[in-house]
Amino acid sequence: MVRTKSILLSGLFFVSGILSLQAAPKAHDLKFNLSGLKNTICFLGCNYGDKAYIQDTAKVDEKGNFEFAGDKELPGGIYFIMLKSKARYFQLIIDKEQRFSMSADTVDFTKSMKVTGSDENKIFYEYLRYITARHNELDTLEKQVKNGPDKSGAKVKLDTLNAQVVRYKLGFIHSHSDLLLSKLFNAAEEPVVPPSPKLANGRADSTFPYRYYKAHFFDNVDFTDGRLVRSEVFYPKIKEYLERLTQNDPDSIIVAADYLVQKASQDKDMFKFIVAYITSTYESSNIMGMDAVFVHMAQKYYTADKATWVTPTQLEKIRSRAQQLDPILVGKRAPTLVMPDSNNVMQAFDSIKAEYTILYFWDFDCGHCQKETPKLIRWYDSIKAEGIEVYAIQTNESSTTKWKDYVKAHKLDWINVMDIYHTSNFRHDYDVLTTPMIYLLNENKVIIAKKIDTDDLDKVLKHYKEKKWKK
Repeated sequence: MVRTKSILLSGLFFVSGILSLQAAPKAHDLKFNLSGLKNTICFLGCNYGDKAYIQDTAKVDEKGNFEFAGDKELPGGIYFIMLKSKARYFQLIIDKEQRFSMSADTVDFTKSMKVTGSDENKIFYEYLRYITARHNELDTLEKQVKNGPDKSGAKVKLDTLNAQVVRYKLGFIHSHSDLLLSKLFNAAEEPVVPPSPKLANGRADSTFPYRYYKAHFFDNVDFTDGRLVRSEVFYPKIKEYLERLTQNDPDSIIVAADYLVQKASQDKDMFKFIVAYITSTYESSNIMGMDAVFVHMAQKYYTADKATWVTPTQLEKIRSRAQQLDPILVGKRAPTLVMPDSNNVMQAFDSIKAEYTILYFWDFDCGHCQKETPKLIRWYDSIKAEGIEVYAIQTNESSTTKWKDYVKAHKLDWINVMDIYHTSNFRHDYDVLTTPMIYLLNENKVIIAKKIDTDDLDKVLKHYKEKKWKK
């Protein structure tokens, strides 16, 4: 009997242990009740870069209740709850407090919102209610300043109200310096540029405002706080710095990119965001030459010890792509091409004695090529006396007869070649994914421009010559 009792007791403890594990609280448990909503779906999401990402989905019952819960904490940031049925949303803060409830009326989320279990969201909605009321007042006063009977009086009221809002935000930051909302207020601030100093000639330095503004643009942004990447404030700052405050050439962008990565190096979320955003942006850029930024980022930051968020397979693809593009960046000497021409004579473009050489990758069966080739012929005939030669690579190797017939019929009076013997790897070496494709080289076979249209050649040549003359 004693032994049986022992077994029963141990079994009881075992069952109790299971119940205890089942009852363990979730790492995040967000409960909601929205009156006026029932039997639908809601989404939990956040902004990351220029996109909104859905993190989870929940079913809403007939009383407007729904819940998002999970075994892992959610990374801190500004999140949103989106209603599928009406495409409306409201915001919330997810940070240290990840077990709370919120209730509201769908008529006006901000005005009716009640929060339990999250002091930060209570404070957040107090701010939203305050700023919404002030925004309505500001909107009314701005209309009065433009069209009202007492424009000057309205202007005084408008300035007073703006100053009041500024004081409110400053007081908020002072009282809640540790909260994410305070970090966002700070990050959104722009530098106040002091008066320009005088130059030796007594005139104000006209370049000072730009230089000062750029140098102090991130003074109030905490790059050690990864919560900022999941907000609507951080991404626009990075975008503005790269696109508006940095000269639009690869070398300048690379310097700016390294500067931003260095600032973000102390926080893994910041580092990931900056590296991934810049890399993907300039990999897909439509601006010629910006692939140099992608190559730089991939080679410098996409290593196993740094880019820990990508899989080994993804890492290999990124690095291989950079390795492929590196030799054909603008400013580098073009890889050698040697192929037989239409008379089966080997032609190396290195041996072309011309001030400028055009590499033209085309396909006699390609519809776009059939439109572009005649345009290039006309352009070439009009300018070839100025020291320009065309090295035209036929990419369709299905029929040498059709190729030769096209060359003859259209009087392609330039160097026509085809990789008949398959000894070249030109598709890989020149990233020939589509046709037609034009590369422009200088007298040293250095790439001036690539993947441009015939219509761009005059403009590109003019720009290159002007830069050359200035040196």
